[in-house]
Order: sequence, then structure tokens, then C-alpha cells
Amino acid sequence: MSETPRIGLALSGGGFRATAFGLGCLRALHDRDLLKHVRVVSGISGGSLLAAMWAYGPRGFVDFDASVVGLLRSGIQEELVRRTFTPWAMARNVGSAVSAGTNRQPRSRTRTDSLVAALQARPFGQRTLPEVSHTDLATVISATDMTSGNAVRFGSQVSSCSPYGEITNPVTVAEAVAASAAYPVLLPALTRDYTFRDRSGKASNRRVVMTDGGVYDNLGLSPLMPGRSPLHTDHVYDLDYLIAADAGPGRSERTAARFWPSRIKQTFEITHGKTQDASRARIHLAGETRQVRGFVHAYLGMNDRNLPVPVPDLVSRDAVERYPTNFASMTDTALSAISVRAEQLTRVLLSHYCPDLG
Repeated sequence: MSETPRIGLALSGGGFRATAFGLGCLRALHDRDLLKHVRVVSGISGGSLLAAMWAYGPRGFVDFDASVVGLLRSGIQEELVRRTFTPWAMARNVGSAVSAGTNRQPRSRTRTDSLVAALQARPFGQRTLPEVSHTDLATVISATDMTSGNAVRFGSQVSSCSPYGEITNPVTVAEAVAASAAYPVLLPALTRDYTFRDRSGKASNRRVVMTDGGVYDNLGLSPLMPGRSPLHTDHVYDLDYLIAADAGPGRSERTAARFWPSRIKQTFEITHGKTQDASRARIHLAGETRQVRGFVHAYLGMNDRNLPVPVPDLVSRDAVERYPTNFASMTDTALSAISVRAEQLTRVLLSHYCPDLG
């Protein structure tokens, strides 16, 4: 372990709910003067948006905070609709769909490209992945490769997909975030052609079809976990502490579905939930076996009674757990409730489980 703490920060998926929850977590870390010790930030979907706005946005925290709040208040769903239904975009998307149906190939252009354009219209989205605003900060933004079922990890140090190798093309932040945020129910997969270089140095061109990184790992913890081997992945980081901002809604009692569309949806939710439970168990195991010096798991959906100490005026889980997974504009009430709960949880868990962090 180093004398100066090396922190890995994971920002989960979950649309704007995750962006707002992660913002509260970052506020708590900023108040403790700990953001300067974050060596790598990993983001998924809504968490990848926040990670990108922090890592590639303004250096000052106040300006960064204001930019995130402004985006959450305005939303981007209406902008996506406007960009998707321009005559040029519609013609391009229809032509791509017809070509894909004829050639039995993935669609080269979809409305997810409107998300790329919306993000590229903002300063942070125009940067390429190595152009991080903060010294000694690495980034990992994850999507899911539909062909191999593996993660595509875009990062400031390296971008790669383990079956294919390292991506040699320059990739913009907007493209990486859009791939990570292409939630299958709302947005089609994003298709891109990349040149890969494998470990032997051989180059190959591949068309990669990418969907939401949460399909593979919705918490963003995988690339930060201890014990990863450089023989099998390009993303290996030496970290002392792990902090996860997990915007999952938690367990709730559901009514058993009666018809097949609802049964399929419910089955997916159960399977996805169990996968995320396994990832949560891994971070707890890493802490219990002292593979890391400490960890904090700020979980939006945690049972309030499970907190190690009571929190005065805690924003309850019931007040935030039903907020939808989308990118629509947030009301000030919802934004405040979600972000304040994240601040409260992060502060109390830091104090209890990582008192040496101050």
C-alpha cells in the first residue's frame, strides 16, 4: 500500500438517476478533499456521462458541478428527438436500415448516433480519450460488444476489447459515452469500425456493435478489482481503496407477471439483478480479505436500517428508488433528493469504514 491513498471510483449505470447519485458521491469526496487521490474513474451509462463530464470537463469543481446540474435540469431526450427527426438524419437512418436488411449486416447508423452528436456539441464530448483534464487520472468507459459478449473498455490509457486487442483509432469521449449509454430498450446498438492490434502486434479491422455497458457490468467495478492479470486484460490498476456509487434501486416486492412480454421483462430484471449482486459481493470480499485497504459502497437502494450508524434527516430509499432510468430533464426536487442521499451515504460510510481517509 502506498502512503498517498490511491482511490478507484466506480460510477454505476442507471440513466440520469445514476448521474445525479454519482454527483452527490463526488460532492462528498470533494468536501473531504479526496478527489485528488482518485487515480481511476470507471463509468457505465449514466455513470459514464458523469465520469466524462468530470474527467474531461472543467478543472474547478464548482464549474463542473454547475455543468452537471445544468444538463440534468435540461435533459437530453428532447434534444435526441430533434436530432433524430431532422430530414437528413431520418434519410440516413432509413437508408442504413434498408441496407442492413438487404445485406444482413448491422445498421451503420441509428438514432444512437444522435446521442453521439448531442454529446459532441458539448466541450467535454469533443475531446479524445487521452485528453483528461486532471493530472494522474485514468478513465474507463465501458460498453458491451454484442458479437463476443465481452466488454469494450474505452480509456485514457488504452481502449480495447479482450478478444480483439487494443483499439488504435482515436476515439472521442462522445462516442465512448454513447456506446456505454445505449440502453437496449431505448437506443439501438452503436456500430463502429475499429482497427485492433493484438498482443502479437498483428492488426485487424473489425466492425463492433456496442450496447449499454450495464449489460456486462452495471456497477463499473470489474476493471478496478484487485487480482486482475495483465496477461488477460489491458486494464489493471494498483489501488488502495474502492468507492462505488451504485444507483441501483434495490430489491422490491413485485407482482408476478401473467403474460409473456411482462414475464420476459421480469425474468431479465431478476437475472440482471443477480449478476449485479455478484459484483457487489466481490467488492465486499475484497475488503474482508484485505485485498484493498478499504472500500465504500454507497448504494441508492440499500435498506436504510442497514446503515452502520443513524443519519439525521436521511433522504429515504422510498423517496428515490422509483425514479426512472432515462435521460429526461430532472426536477429540482428529484435532483436534490437523489444527490443528497448519495452525499449522506458516502459521508457516513467513509467515516465508518475508511476513517483513515479523513
